[in-house]
Amino acid sequence: MKLVLILFSLLVLPIVAAIERGPILSAEEPHTAMIANFRTENVCAGQVKFRQIGGITWSNITETTSGTSHAIEMPISSFTEYEYIVLADGDSTGPFSFWSAPAPGALEDFDFCAYGDTRTGLLAHWVIIDHIMDCDPMFVTNSGDMIEDGEDTSDWDNYFAELCEWHNIAQSVPYFYAMGNHDDEAPYFYDALRLPQNPSGNEAYGSFDWGRIHFTVINSEIDYSITSDQYEFVSNDLSAAAINPDYDFVIALVHRPLYSSGYHGREDALAEAIEPLLVANAVDLVIQGHDHMYERSHPQDGVIYLVTGGGGAPPSPIFYWLSHCAYGYNLYHHLDFHYSAAEHKLSMFMHDYDDDIVDSLTLIAVPVGINEGHSDIKEISVYPNPFNASCRIVGPRDIGEIEIFDMSGRQVRRSAIIDGHFNWDGTDEFGAVLPTGVYYVRPVIGTASAARIVLIR
Repeated sequence: MKLVLILFSLLVLPIVAAIERGPILSAEEPHTAMIANFRTENVCAGQVKFRQIGGITWSNITETTSGTSHAIEMPISSFTEYEYIVLADGDSTGPFSFWSAPAPGALEDFDFCAYGDTRTGLLAHWVIIDHIMDCDPMFVTNSGDMIEDGEDTSDWDNYFAELCEWHNIAQSVPYFYAMGNHDDEAPYFYDALRLPQNPSGNEAYGSFDWGRIHFTVINSEIDYSITSDQYEFVSNDLSAAAINPDYDFVIALVHRPLYSSGYHGREDALAEAIEPLLVANAVDLVIQGHDHMYERSHPQDGVIYLVTGGGGAPPSPIFYWLSHCAYGYNLYHHLDFHYSAAEHKLSMFMHDYDDDIVDSLTLIAVPVGINEGHSDIKEISVYPNPFNASCRIVGPRDIGEIEIFDMSGRQVRRSAIIDGHFNWDGTDEFGAVLPTGVYYVRPVIGTASAARIVLIR
């Protein structure tokens, strides 16, 4: 009798299509749709029920085709909290909750986190995820090298288990990825979730918006030369973002670093192709990985570069920080970002392995609004320009003063305009020579702040 019961159980078990992995949230346009990705043991049609938090009626979406890999898109409203449940042939999991993104241009506060280079460090990654969850981010960016061997499906299974079995972060927080060299462009990864696509029709690189921040995801592991499809995309995407008034900040996400004091150091070929695009389009920040440490650069032609490779891979200590380095740290860590809509400010806090904040950065956008204009602002000029040690700022005689800001939003100089001009020798209020880079000049006419202009010295 006991043998019969065991055989009966073996016959019954395969009929139930248990949810084997997930859900894992992802998004292409996170202010209009969120995608629940999950895997089942057997072929079936999956289903998702979702509603706004506090709502009464559930919306239901059921797949029209069956399979074991499922990606069900939930149409959503911007900047709204939702809950959802995943179902598959009698099995279910949830409810889980998530926030949709603010619409591009919307003035809403939000937090997000960034890290990279998990590789084999499952225990260290565990601690980092705990710290990230304490920050309560709306989304996370990963700068690549999630695992050790992209061809090893068990490595990927362990990685996803960290996110949605041993923790439950992936069920409530979408991740956005830049592929790393160890990830090896693995089809197994791309099959597991849907990411922002590019005009070539793949997910290897792309872009997305979260409120007033635009993110451009660059893939350092495939062709990025000036004749490539990726280069054309990055060029067009950054050019459009640079003139879009809906954005306060533009951030690039890439695995291999353009600036790093680490073992791998500067990726020369990538920098030669991509850095001119970053500078020309006034990208604010580049989040990188590859070297297993943290580094924040001084502005390089106006662009700040962060290396965040402390997600769990073996640390690679740096003993000599190069001249571009503003701050460095040699162990596991993550980055916590807060965008303040009222101040048009993006703050970054670097948390070390003990979850203490040991470095920070503040960027302030100075948006040009209709009320900041002045009929004579078109007469402002700066020459000689660009890349000169000093310059002459010339404008109408009714300009009282000018304010000069660096790329972090810090005011470095305030001076009176005498007879319609000011000769700037590149020094701050105290006479110290400022680093070469991009600076903003804001003329003040009477009591009104006029539009800003860009000054490169």
